[in-house]
Amino acid sequence: MDEYGRIASVYDPLVGRPLRPIHRAMAKRLARTAVTVLDLCCGTGLLAEQALESGLAVTGVDLSPHMLAVARAKRPGARYILADAAALPLPDNAFDGAAISFALHEKPLDTARAILAEARRVVRPGGPVLVADYLPPGPGQSWLTGRAIRLVERLAGRDHHARFLEYMANGGAVPLLVRAGLAERLERTFMDGWVGLYLSTASRSD
Repeated sequence: MDEYGRIASVYDPLVGRPLRPIHRAMAKRLARTAVTVLDLCCGTGLLAEQALESGLAVTGVDLSPHMLAVARAKRPGARYILADAAALPLPDNAFDGAAISFALHEKPLDTARAILAEARRVVRPGGPVLVADYLPPGPGQSWLTGRAIRLVERLAGRDHHARFLEYMANGGAVPLLVRAGLAERLERTFMDGWVGLYLSTASRSD
């Protein structure tokens, strides 16, 4: 069953505008050193759209046929593949870079680790792997924005909310990146300190 089937048609109006600055920053960062990029868990192609506008050749991967149908209709310049980002049907070192936007927090931790390991595998050595996702609570963050994020995550459903809580309680993206062999560097923050953009560099697997 496609858990995104009921929201695919309204996903862009709901989240497109607040995510646009983050996706634009990711696309610009990728364009510095990459030509071919992989958008993992691409959804409706919001990030792919920004990457296309930056002149990148984009391949998007997602497990939701409904989300991909929207992506193909609205952002036809990219190539889209219906596949599991945790077990990609793609060869090693096939892309200059990869991006994962707001996907890790909604996955079981073992799946999130597998997605990052696959990103490392399919990106050429030295290529960028970008991750944008929520940051755990910390100093300087907006209380109001944090409350809004928690509300949105709760409304996404019980299972989704449980995975979000687990992700936050376990330290967010950093432990996942380290476990996957991707040395993390926090490049920028967004949404009043609640979202981080991490840059990692792919290396050959041990």
